[in-house]
Amino acid sequence: MALHLPINAECNIQCTFCSSAGRNGDFSLAKLKADIDADTIGHIQISGGDPLLRDSAELLEIVTHCRKKGKIIEFQTNAVLATRYDEKVFGLIAKLVDFFNVNFSAHNAELDEQVTLVPGGYDWRIKGIHYMTKLGARVRLTYIVHNTNVHQAPDFVDFVAREFPDVEWIQFSYVKGMGRAKGSLNVIPRFEDAAGPLNAAMKKCMDYGIKFDVDHIPVCFVRDYKDHHADYQKMQDEQTGVHLTEKQKTGECEGCDLASWCPGPRRDYVELHGALHS
Repeated sequence: MALHLPINAECNIQCTFCSSAGRNGDFSLAKLKADIDADTIGHIQISGGDPLLRDSAELLEIVTHCRKKGKIIEFQTNAVLATRYDEKVFGLIAKLVDFFNVNFSAHNAELDEQVTLVPGGYDWRIKGIHYMTKLGARVRLTYIVHNTNVHQAPDFVDFVAREFPDVEWIQFSYVKGMGRAKGSLNVIPRFEDAAGPLNAAMKKCMDYGIKFDVDHIPVCFVRDYKDHHADYQKMQDEQTGVHLTEKQKTGECEGCDLASWCPGPRRDYVELHGALHS
């Protein structure tokens, strides 16, 4: 588990699945530092919008405060601005954070533009990730699984193996029914339609030796890779948290051999699709 800490609401890309669209709040330094000080989890997810759109001095102050408090620092970004950011500040951030979590949900420029609605971002993102790894930073790529890219998930793994040998791992994160995706059949696929390509992508990760995990899809749809499932691991470890409140079991979960180790589908998925299977 981690404390999710949005530090702004602005973003330079417009992902069709964005769960933070419409976000607002108190992003003052005083409030953010108070939230960091009050955290008892020990893992801070710095996010936005995109944090790299925050004033560089303030961003460095936030990251430094997390480090002084002994937090594990996860820095969530789309990496588009990384190579155009203040070089000295970005270098300091790279040394302070534990890892960068980069939203990268397409394996070519055409698909990337369909996903982000912004032309040109794909090339900047590639440059940004290479820049991060050159600085010695750990990088995780997050592939948000949704209707536009779900069938290309195996191709994405081929792309990562070829382009990013220094990237540490991939997370396949099933789209949340929040923000722009809320209530959208155009964005949120049925689990049964996504399971085939998603399982094929994870098999490719195994074949390539790429570390991976998967989240926000019931364990029964990815049972061959349950040991890589975020919620399965949390429930094995008897962790409490939002995974127990934002998800719910349905009648279809009764009698499942994995029911004790799976919190069920997201509530917003059930609201949209009504059941696990059509």
